[in-house]
Amino acid sequence: MKNEFKMSLFAAPISPVKDSLTGRVSRPATVYPSREVTLQEVARLITGDPALERLTRQLRLPLETGDKERFSELKRQTLPYVTPCGTFSYRKSDRLLAPSGLVVVDVDGLDSTAEAEALRRQLFDDAYLCPTLCFISPSERGVKAFVPYPEHPGNETPAYISEHILGVMNYVEYVYGDGETRGSRKVDPSGKDIVRSCFLCHDPNALFRI
Repeated sequence: MKNEFKMSLFAAPISPVKDSLTGRVSRPATVYPSREVTLQEVARLITGDPALERLTRQLRLPLETGDKERFSELKRQTLPYVTPCGTFSYRKSDRLLAPSGLVVVDVDGLDSTAEAEALRRQLFDDAYLCPTLCFISPSERGVKAFVPYPEHPGNETPAYISEHILGVMNYVEYVYGDGETRGSRKVDPSGKDIVRSCFLCHDPNALFRI
């Protein structure tokens, strides 16, 4: 049964944090959700949460010097994340509590922030996708879109959800993916897993529809 776009919110870190000297794990990965959130709450976090804004600015600093490895490390260690496909009791595919009615698609490899801003609008205005939320990724070189799928009460199984994930990914890859004039942009294939996590980051101009 569709649950009005509810999903699980997890605190950082998404992967274990290791001590740089000993190599031992100092902070384990978060595998249990902090709480259940609605799409509206996610949109408010992205557009107006002061703490998330500070985190986003800090983790982007290494990109100014081209240190992508440090950026990736900070992203995994500091950013909260959600499971757009639904609510889970544990961060594992077979622990789905209720589907959200959404799938997530992530387009990466854009050449500039301006290109990401343009694609954010293109995806949001796509009449076939009709996303509920589009925002620019932590790197500012990608766009994340939460896309609803047709409600089918009683049959929203993991297989049913995965079918729609693949359908959306294939469509976005075909229409907006890499091509002769599109550089290296591509759809992130890791979105095929229903427990796929999506990092939240500050985007004051995120596009959202109820």
